[in-house]
Amino acid sequence: MNKYFLVIDQGTTSSRIVLYDKHFKIFDIIQKEFMQFFPNEGWVEHDATEIWNDVKNLIAKILKKNKLISKNIISIGITNQRETTVLWNKKTGTPIYRAIVWQDRRTTKLCEKLKKQGINKKIQKITGLEVDPYFSGTKIKWIIDNVKEVKKNLKSNNLLFGTIDTWLLWNLTNGKSHLTDISNASRTMIFDSQKEKWSDEILKILNIPKKILPTVVENTFDFGSTKLFGNEIPIGGMAGDQQSATIGQACFIKGQSKSTYGTGCFLLMNIGEKFKLSKNRLLTTVAFKINGKKMFCYEGSIFVAGSVIQWLRDNLKLIKDTGETDKLYKKANKDENLYFVPALTGLGAPYWNPNARGTFFGITRKTSKEDIIKASLDSLSFQTYELIECMEKDSKIKISEIRVDGGMVKNNSFLQSLANVSQIKIIRPNNVETTSLGAAYLAAIQSGYLNSTSQINKLWKKNKIVKANISKSISKSNVRKWKLIINTVNNFY
Repeated sequence: MNKYFLVIDQGTTSSRIVLYDKHFKIFDIIQKEFMQFFPNEGWVEHDATEIWNDVKNLIAKILKKNKLISKNIISIGITNQRETTVLWNKKTGTPIYRAIVWQDRRTTKLCEKLKKQGINKKIQKITGLEVDPYFSGTKIKWIIDNVKEVKKNLKSNNLLFGTIDTWLLWNLTNGKSHLTDISNASRTMIFDSQKEKWSDEILKILNIPKKILPTVVENTFDFGSTKLFGNEIPIGGMAGDQQSATIGQACFIKGQSKSTYGTGCFLLMNIGEKFKLSKNRLLTTVAFKINGKKMFCYEGSIFVAGSVIQWLRDNLKLIKDTGETDKLYKKANKDENLYFVPALTGLGAPYWNPNARGTFFGITRKTSKEDIIKASLDSLSFQTYELIECMEKDSKIKISEIRVDGGMVKNNSFLQSLANVSQIKIIRPNNVETTSLGAAYLAAIQSGYLNSTSQINKLWKKNKIVKANISKSISKSNVRKWKLIINTVNNFY
């Protein structure tokens, strides 16, 4: 009987189910986009019930398509969009409000108030995070303060909180497992990443009741099992998408770095076993905890990456398919000095300005759609460069190469732009689906098919290496212009 690892890869715009064989090759992949809700300026919401139904139906569909039964599945791994917040009634299993997405900016004023009170320093010291609407803590508070059903559910002890991993796990196990893993917990802004427990101090500040929170466990764990697809299938691995990609990219040694280009861009550097705060406005977060060994990382977050390409396609109608951008980039006029700051949902690290908005600089009569596409892709390279600069200052480690993944890295023009701006070797692996791959590895470790992370090192293979093809002086000149422009935008808003 052929056996597989089944991975739930629940992202910001789509849910995917990936089947990996025992050699960690993709056997099949199935995907479905879901609704995005924008009820007010800066608000982003998902229907958590729709997400769960999509995941459940996709699993059933992929099993049926490949004539598989539950016995063919060794274990399930879960990886997910992080920080997105769901509160639900544990008796009915119904969310009391739509999921508030990580991109959502509605708690900007609350975060500004916390900063004015000086509480941000205390929160950073405990969690390693900046005070920002990005994280789950203020989203939970907003739902508690603004949704009528909260009081009734709290009084009857029926209210539960979870990020998407917890929400999916709870549903898969018919409400038996109310758990989260340490990587997702470390992104909530209410978790003490050193003591590995929910912070009573921050919970008090935000007035969040501890009883609604899930239990926090390692990334490899007996998360329970699901009987929804026949016999029991164990669930053995769980990690937030960016930490899962770090595992999939085999970044287990201090200094190793990976950058994922999905809906947003997230650059993570392994900083070892010690919790160290950034002095350059990066985040310190838990990379993973496997078999009792915990590693931390610095993380730089760019809120808009692949979603810029979606915006060019869906809003500006400049392209019909995201795959066109590679050829169109090559046709752009190299003499056009067009820059784009893609702050469509604010600026992430190192600016942390939720009020900033997207801006083009240098538009002329000659500016074409090709130039706009080039400027959009280059903007991600410039922002990545700034994150690299911050990481090198904080860690005192020179980054010599970055392992890249995510849908955008199939675009060779973008990879060349990244190498040119950063002047660093860019490496694309054989399997760019490293987010789902990391979750498959976690499930494999828990089920005994892999013994340790050292085996993952041997499985990682590179597909393409891209080096800079312009001089350092040209790169530095372009970076100087970019910094003037992005600082102008940051100061304006």
